[in-house]
Amino acid sequence: MEPKFSRNRRQGFTLVELLVVITIIAVLAMLSFAGAPMFIDRGRKVQALAQFRDVSAGLQQYITENQRPPLPQANRDSGEDAVFGDEGGELTNDFIVAALYGDVSTLQGFDNKYTQEELNPKKESYLVLPMTPAKKNGMGPDCVLYDPWGRPVMIAINAPPFQEDKADGVKDRLLWTKGIGEYTDTKPREQDFVFWAFGKDGKKGKGGKSKTDPVQYANSDDVVSWQ
Repeated sequence: MEPKFSRNRRQGFTLVELLVVITIIAVLAMLSFAGAPMFIDRGRKVQALAQFRDVSAGLQQYITENQRPPLPQANRDSGEDAVFGDEGGELTNDFIVAALYGDVSTLQGFDNKYTQEELNPKKESYLVLPMTPAKKNGMGPDCVLYDPWGRPVMIAINAPPFQEDKADGVKDRLLWTKGIGEYTDTKPREQDFVFWAFGKDGKKGKGGKSKTDPVQYANSDDVVSWQ
């Protein structure tokens, strides 16, 4: 016996069903858009850490081959640790970029306030940085190294010779970041160099009002190389 089919069998969606489907799609789209900034920020943190690893490898090779870290002559003479990239500070991180680049005479955008001997006496290239006209996540036209949020990467270099643990950044073993890269729950110790960035909000820790505030690193959007 053959099955009987109703001639009135419904085909397709009703208007109500179609509206329900559209509503569900709209809600899912809203949820995806709401979560997008969080995923973007996480991606930028990953980019920052990858950037730190690349520069770290270049700096370590520089120190090994030159038997000294890249530092301005004044810091080498005084033995004072140096902080590069702090907005408003004396040293911009273009010094580190130029030191790792090699022959600075071919580096466009560098202001040439340091000598080749001071930067890279061997003219060896230790790192190739991606160019970023937008000044984000790479080397900008001004030869400054920018983090994924568009601010200069902050770099601290431990200056030799190391004599004792005075913790004041002058001829001691402890790396001093002038309080800028120090938190209540973590800070650099005897590293040759460190990197850090203040994340999306541009503030130290969780909303610190000053770069030297003793705020927590935990649960903040900052990124540091020594964690």
